[in-house]
Amino acid sequence: MAANEKSPRLAIGFRVKTGRATAVVMAGPASAPRVLSRKSLQLWDPAIPESHQPWHADFELPPDESARVVPVALKAVERVARSALGELVDEIQSAHGSILGIALVAGSSTDPESIHNPHMRAHAREGQLFPQALAAAAKSMRIPAIMLVESEVFTRAAASRGKSPDAIKLAVTEAGRPLGKPWSAEEKTAAAAAWIVLSG
Repeated sequence: MAANEKSPRLAIGFRVKTGRATAVVMAGPASAPRVLSRKSLQLWDPAIPESHQPWHADFELPPDESARVVPVALKAVERVARSALGELVDEIQSAHGSILGIALVAGSSTDPESIHNPHMRAHAREGQLFPQALAAAAKSMRIPAIMLVESEVFTRAAASRGKSPDAIKLAVTEAGRPLGKPWSAEEKTAAAAAWIVLSG
């Protein structure tokens, strides 16, 4: 990019699930955003299988083995998230310019410790672990990050643009057409989340 070109406003939305995230890069202006790219990020280390579901390992393994394995798995998640986000940011900034911020969408905000069933509690912990790992990575890179819950994304995006949630859904559906199919529900959610950042 030439030094005298004005960089577009850029934001990344992530729909984060256990062990992975769907990323969508949006460019402003917020009044007419466009999708630049999409990417799937792996957030666990295959060399440390427990890093895919660390909190499952916590209750499935014998206590002494869990005490040894789980901290290693959690550190692996932090490391992989930092590396994955760093690579994506470098790729975007080298091609398009600096990033305004990111939005991380999780499935739920339920406090895992309020869940009595160990299996469901492990799922809830992992549902928070991976977004939090990306948030920590963003903080280390001095990139502003907001955390969202999936159920509120389109409502928040609608409020930020003075539109209806259905209008936002239609807009992000249209915005993804140039990328071709499939343009999944996860990608549309990530795009709407990025739009919230652009509108901030």
